[in-house]
Amino acid sequence: MPNVFQPDFRAAQTPEAPLSNPAITRADTQDYFTEVADDYRAWSPSYNMHFGFWRLGLNPLRREGMLVEMNRAVGRALELDEPDAANSNQEAARPRRCVIDLGCGAGATARTLVSEDPSLYAVTVTNVAVQNSIAARLDARAGVADRMAHIEADYTRTGLPAAQADGAWAVESACYASGTAKADFVREAARLLKPGARLAVVDGFLLRRQPGRIAGWLHRLWADSWAVPTLAVQEDFVAALRDNGFEDVKVQSLRWRVAPSALHIPALATRFALAELWKARGKLSPWRRKHIVASYCALVLGVFWRDFDYCMVTARRSG
Repeated sequence: MPNVFQPDFRAAQTPEAPLSNPAITRADTQDYFTEVADDYRAWSPSYNMHFGFWRLGLNPLRREGMLVEMNRAVGRALELDEPDAANSNQEAARPRRCVIDLGCGAGATARTLVSEDPSLYAVTVTNVAVQNSIAARLDARAGVADRMAHIEADYTRTGLPAAQADGAWAVESACYASGTAKADFVREAARLLKPGARLAVVDGFLLRRQPGRIAGWLHRLWADSWAVPTLAVQEDFVAALRDNGFEDVKVQSLRWRVAPSALHIPALATRFALAELWKARGKLSPWRRKHIVASYCALVLGVFWRDFDYCMVTARRSG
């Protein structure tokens, strides 16, 4: 593989160049997230490891508020029944719901939703041990440790019981599954959800199986730098949902919703890179260097509207 700072442009000039890089393994993903775990704190002190959701009334200069709003947007997409306001002080009267975060990072989305709904319990799944350690500390600080469970597992084979979840989501994590359809991820999500429960996936998607030359190169550089095999192709992903028993599939572009938080990247990434290079006397590990490069690539990819979009995909488990 070429050096991340000197990528091989020739790969993108070959029309048959595969979208997926088979050289990226789950071990690579674990190594990447283990090595850069503390770096994500520069983006969000609460470890919201995703883009933000801007809406009217939010200050686009305050990144953390937009990041938390993305968590709330995911919660709304699950369409869980609202607790009865008349019984707000009677927890025993509330139905307890369990939701699952597939590829949780440090559990920020689950922590937001559980903090705001006392009847909610969450299970988060990651194969990166250090993320669960960070999550446990943040749970205790937020006062929700008794309603959060963090398991270390592959989210395509969680080992959790079938048809028990009232909702599930993946925020910028489904892309780490294999293939352009992410069928192994979709299959496990379908197994875990109760009939009628909803899945919400927030992620970047390729709109064409053969992106343009520059977009294809950027996608490959971004994916290799963040240890992603490939982004899902939107059409393939939707087909996988339907093939695995999901219905009411909806795709909503969030391109403009995430743009204000994405515009924080250049200043933040540059400042972070310079500070870390200074502290490390110019020597950063390969994954930490790639993490910085991928941050810039993520912003530039958004310019290629014909090839790439950032979307929320929701679907309901049939039955």
